Amino acid sequence: MLSEPKIVKNSRIVVVGASDTSISFVEALLSTSYLHFTSIVLVAPGGLPHHHYACKSENLRSYSTSYTNQELKRLMLESRVRVINARMTDIDRSDKNIILHDDTVIPYDTLILGMGIQDKTLNSLGYVSRGIANPGEMLRADQILSIDDPHLYQHLRLGGSLINMLTDKKRVKHCVIYGRSLSTYCCI
Repeated sequence: MLSEPKIVKNSRIVVVGASDTSISFVEALLSTSYLHFTSIVLVAPGGLPHHHYACKSENLRSYSTSYTNQELKRLMLESRVRVINARMTDIDRSDKNIILHDDTVIPYDTLILGMGIQDKTLNSLGYVSRGIANPGEMLRADQILSIDDPHLYQHLRLGGSLINMLTDKKRVKHCVIYGRSLSTYCCI
């Protein structure tokens, strides 16, 4: 028995955010057996969640309720969709484009906004966390880390300068972690 040929879809689908919802949406598109999508773009600061750490002991953020790191690796999204490590700053609805923080323009036919819940306290005070791209007028605060910082794992990795500074018994440093999300508790 020959299988039926797949219908090729050339629509430019842009998904913003690497939340469970976004990844689940992309997985659903890719697993539709009778369709073949040729242009799916996933835009997320820091890329996909499993790009940030090599082993479980480096994972300071809570695990996804839907996907483990092994499941994300098995999906092989990097080889099936274009993953852009960037932050969206604007949407041009009339021309159907999104604009990234470095002024790159990404055209779309279908736009899916699936960003997770992000803390905006630092932003409202005019600061950015040390690992987040600086949009110009913002002040960089090296002593402040956002739980939404895509490089949080690198800053607090075992043997890293920040974790060594926080655990130095000779010079006591204070650390404030605010929030009440699961990610905040996992960071603690």
